[in-house]
Amino acid sequence: MVRVVDLVDTIKQEFAPAANKKAPVPWTKEQVRDLFKSLDKNGNGKLSKEELKAAFRTLGSRWSSYRARRALRHVDANGDGFISNEELNDLVNYALERGYKL
Repeated sequence: MVRVVDLVDTIKQEFAPAANKKAPVPWTKEQVRDLFKSLDKNGNGKLSKEELKAAFRTLGSRWSSYRARRALRHVDANGDGFISNEELNDLVNYALERGYKL
């Protein structure tokens, strides 16, 4: 399993120009999807509110608790309090619409 810190470091290295990086680079869909999947700590195929908080914290959110609550409200189609694999695409789109950058 990929560690989140390793994933973020790899992504930053891939996008770092030869000179010092000045402007942040937007996350790609694949990177955001991999991040969310890597934070499914118990491997049940669902993301809990706590796992979402960790993901949004990694994405750089100042208010990760708020963003996790909003993501659940926006994306959790079946209302079970978790983001399932079936709901993951909507979660990725939700995160990308917020404009997080590396």
